[in-house]
Amino acid sequence: MRKLLSAVATSFAFVAVFISCQREVSFTDGPTNSTQTVNDNITVTAGVRGTVIDEAGRPVAGALVTCSGQTQSTDRYGNFQFRNVSISKANGSVKVVKQGYFTHFRSFVSTAGRIHQVRIQLLPKSNSGSFDAAAGGTVTLPNGAKLTMPANAVADASGNPYSGQVQVAMTWIDPSANNLSETVMGDLRGITTGGEERGLETFGMIGVELSSPSGLPLNVATGKKADLSFPIPASMSGTAPATIDLWYFNETRARWLQEGAATKTGNTYQAQVSHFSFWNCDAPFPLIDLCMTLQSATGNQALNNAAVRIRRPNNSYGYGRTDSVGRLCGKVPKNEALTLLVLDQCGNTVYTQNIGPFTANTDLGVIQANIPAANTLTISGTLTDCNNNPVTSGAALIYTGGSHSYTVPVTNGTFSQTILRCSGGTLNFSVLGIDYNSLQQGVVYSGSGTTGPVNVGAIQACGTSATQFVEVLVDGTPYNFVSPPDQIRLMDSAVVAPFQAYVNATRISQGGGTTNTTGVGFSFNHNATPANNLVLSNASVFLSQTLSSQQIVTPSPTINLTAYGPPATGFVEGNFNVVMNFGGTNRNVVCTFKVRR
Repeated sequence: MRKLLSAVATSFAFVAVFISCQREVSFTDGPTNSTQTVNDNITVTAGVRGTVIDEAGRPVAGALVTCSGQTQSTDRYGNFQFRNVSISKANGSVKVVKQGYFTHFRSFVSTAGRIHQVRIQLLPKSNSGSFDAAAGGTVTLPNGAKLTMPANAVADASGNPYSGQVQVAMTWIDPSANNLSETVMGDLRGITTGGEERGLETFGMIGVELSSPSGLPLNVATGKKADLSFPIPASMSGTAPATIDLWYFNETRARWLQEGAATKTGNTYQAQVSHFSFWNCDAPFPLIDLCMTLQSATGNQALNNAAVRIRRPNNSYGYGRTDSVGRLCGKVPKNEALTLLVLDQCGNTVYTQNIGPFTANTDLGVIQANIPAANTLTISGTLTDCNNNPVTSGAALIYTGGSHSYTVPVTNGTFSQTILRCSGGTLNFSVLGIDYNSLQQGVVYSGSGTTGPVNVGAIQACGTSATQFVEVLVDGTPYNFVSPPDQIRLMDSAVVAPFQAYVNATRISQGGGTTNTTGVGFSFNHNATPANNLVLSNASVFLSQTLSSQQIVTPSPTINLTAYGPPATGFVEGNFNVVMNFGGTNRNVVCTFKVRR
């Protein structure tokens, strides 16, 4: 089945262009003329929440996720979240880096004030083969994807001719796979050579990276071209056009850009490319903006973080996820009869409805979906504070198997979440309550259920401070940064540079990003247990234009780590005392911190 990738913008990411891949999309305010060029420079303040999984569907902890200049690491559940970041309205994006995997990007249309949801499956990166640069060579994957390099066609990062062995890391993304929405790079929207945005129906994607045996990045030399062979799945061969547009993924823009064409030869597409990234064979189509709100017909409860597909008449489709209030927006094909499908955690369809065709931007309002009882599990309960009073501002964090998680707002001390679970068997889950008023959290509640309602009773958000802080004293003058979760960031296992190994390090930062002028950040290596005299790798303090520094004067600076709690529920705590140079003046800097791990 072909999938379209497009993103819904209103409360969650929704893949609106369903043609060859699935993707997260977001709603654009006002009508969109599909013949106009897009402007990715218009920004909105919004959030992004997501889960990173590996090729086996297991959560990936310690992956580095970057959004709008801010970086954090995924927790033990593979989760990350950015709040109140400035992202492109037309094309918000996150970047995920993890050793042993291709760098991954996910793009989506953004809506101000919304938390967009994404789910990303990383693609393993290993040595697929090698060849001698002077002679050229061919590397073929078991699935039939193939790279052929001519002689003397490789250059280093500076464009100089390269001679010697070339290592090839290559992967093929199957356009007919059920997990396409999770593996696709960016989303399935592309920018034509004329600057117009189109939905993309993919017939296959190939990613290639070249490097020297020592890990130096390489690419195609100027004036040379490499041959790529894209296998066409048997289920798609009959509808694959004889000639198809070729698109490459531009990492700077987080966009597919049109460049060249591919020709169908037997059961493959053949193309020549002048550089490497991810390449995509796609048929473009016009788009409109579509929004909706999904509720369960039983109890009118919002379907939070529900997977949604919109299928075209040719059986290609787009993909998205609803936000915490069941809202979903995105771009879908214009003037086509479409089918709305709601999926459970296993990707099985639990609700279907015909929609469209649409000639202009449309909001379907509230859709009440009749979900089979065997596919629903409603987890509810109450959240109390340290005085056993109802929590008025807080959340219940619910984690289930299969790397699925839900952040459920508390209303008048109560919470309820309907999970579209796989039918059959028992579903195990855990719940953590957080009180935002007192910044307290409780112990993790573990439970299980099959179908219907499960009331976990009263969960107390008390016992462990949820407060995060970084306090900096510069020559005795205090500067305090205190925030609820996700405002102060911690990043484990920092990567040194492309093609280099991860180092055993932790980075903590508050503010100081591309749009902030006030903040503090520092890095230290660690052994995952409280310890004294750990190496303080670097530190940055930005308090004003006249009071900022990135230079530590103290020789062999160290940090004292007093606590190193478990991921997600624990905290990293410690302090350091160093001399830093502020515009030519040495000042004493004392820092004390407590940040959620």
